[in-house]
Amino acid sequence: MQKSHPVIVNELADSLLGPENIVFIVNPKAGTNLQRNIATLLDKHLNHRRFTWSLLTTERPGHGLELARKAVADGFSVVVAVGGDGSVNEIAPALMGTPVALGIIPAGSGNGLAMHLGYGRQLENAVKLLNSSQKVLIDVGMVNNRPFFNMAGAGFDGLVANMMRESHARGFWPYFIKSVNAGLNFRPFDALITLNGIELRRKCFSIAVANGPMYGYNFTIAPDARPDDGILEAVILKDVPRWKYFAAVPATLNGKIYEAGFIEHYSTGHLTIHSEKPLPVHIDGEGFIADTDLEFSVKPGALNVLVPRPSDR
Repeated sequence: MQKSHPVIVNELADSLLGPENIVFIVNPKAGTNLQRNIATLLDKHLNHRRFTWSLLTTERPGHGLELARKAVADGFSVVVAVGGDGSVNEIAPALMGTPVALGIIPAGSGNGLAMHLGYGRQLENAVKLLNSSQKVLIDVGMVNNRPFFNMAGAGFDGLVANMMRESHARGFWPYFIKSVNAGLNFRPFDALITLNGIELRRKCFSIAVANGPMYGYNFTIAPDARPDDGILEAVILKDVPRWKYFAAVPATLNGKIYEAGFIEHYSTGHLTIHSEKPLPVHIDGEGFIADTDLEFSVKPGALNVLVPRPSDR
């Protein structure tokens, strides 16, 4: 599997620098199982003069973190998450604060971070984009001392994530159906939100805290979020009649969600959320039930990431 290959971006540079050791950590349960052919795609499309590659598969929850930590200890210079935002969240903590870079092959359901960074949704093209990728530093969000790399939130989107966790179905339509069901049944909650030295008391449908702009499938909740600007975007969806949420769905696809009358948004480096009861929460799409108090912060430039060059996207 680790052989010479004619996919060459810059022959002189490749010959002078030699190959980097890169490992692909595959989540076999992510998305719709498109990653089953990843070895063939790597053999065919990866630049083997730039990369000497290995392939590992996770076997249980938390295994990706173990494999990533071992990859760092073993001297790999790049660790690639083959999965969705949840797979990224499991693998990337092992790379924080190290020179080892994260790569992403989008094989999950939403792939919000991969799409924002320019990898798109097609596995074959994402492998090709790795060949001319470059390292950049991005921020890492924290919620109650747990890292997130794309998006975290409480309320409606947390409920959707919890519903998806209990389902074996993956892909757009299961996610869409769960979202409609949650939208019809979720009851808004009272929250005390503290940020930028002010307190906001709101009845909320959802509170999204964004390092990147989109959940996935181009559903953009925080159009101005950038993972390298040292701040987070807090987007509050206030309590309004349900039809207004559904009517605003097109605005999430064209970057106009801030124009919806029930949206408040703030840029901040730190915020807290207090509610009188535990809330459904998600971290990079992985759902759980949280305590009544959530604290968000940001670690600027805490993660090296391989991103496609803008000219290649």
